[in-house]
Amino acid sequence: MSLAEEDIWKTYNSNKDPNLRNEIIIKYMPLVKHIVKKLIISDITQSEYEDLINQGVIGLIDAIEKYQPSKGVKFETYATLRIRGEIIDYLRRKDWMPRSLKKKYKKIEKTVETLQQKYNREPTVEEITEACGLNETDVLKTLSYINVSNINSLEEAIENNFKLHAISNNVELKNPEEEVLYKELKRKLASAIESLPNKERLVITLYYYEDLNYKDISKILNLTESRISQIHTKAIKRIREMLGEYF
Repeated sequence: MSLAEEDIWKTYNSNKDPNLRNEIIIKYMPLVKHIVKKLIISDITQSEYEDLINQGVIGLIDAIEKYQPSKGVKFETYATLRIRGEIIDYLRRKDWMPRSLKKKYKKIEKTVETLQQKYNREPTVEEITEACGLNETDVLKTLSYINVSNINSLEEAIENNFKLHAISNNVELKNPEEEVLYKELKRKLASAIESLPNKERLVITLYYYEDLNYKDISKILNLTESRISQIHTKAIKRIREMLGEYF
């Protein structure tokens, strides 16, 4: 951008210059692409990928129009929530998980739990596929759906209760009561993450704090992307249970 960062929002909010808005969109397009790649683990077509990018841009534009620097939250943090929310809403509207799969959703979820108990570990996609009698594409798409739902439900709950991003440290709270609640949330969230099994804690750290996607994490841990997704889903479920009072 041609303007200094601190002047951008003051200028845009005063004149709503479409050219400046386009500059902001271009600057944050990598963020949109990054979010799409983090949300989806199953193979999608180029057309589907472009559709998700377009929805992410809609979320980005919405964030640009509604962002208020005075709230003390970084734009990237605020935009991430709006972009992700728009993509997930789109997936739900488009019935991204087909009706036929929805009927099998509980079966797959139950199968995963049964296999976890049987093997005392997270089952592989091949084991889930064999136990369910479904093809790998259906299982991967269902795991993606579970993953997206869990991420969104956790962040929505925290955002709705505290108006904050789950793992953001760039927040200035003016209300003393909100500040106390936020500090307590951070303490409980940190404690919940610390209590996770080692592999789950590592995946959560790499995904949220290091901002890596499943592909990157799978290379680091020498596991498949679907396996990383399963570990992540399990970790989020544990965290939700430990933070149950906020749901």
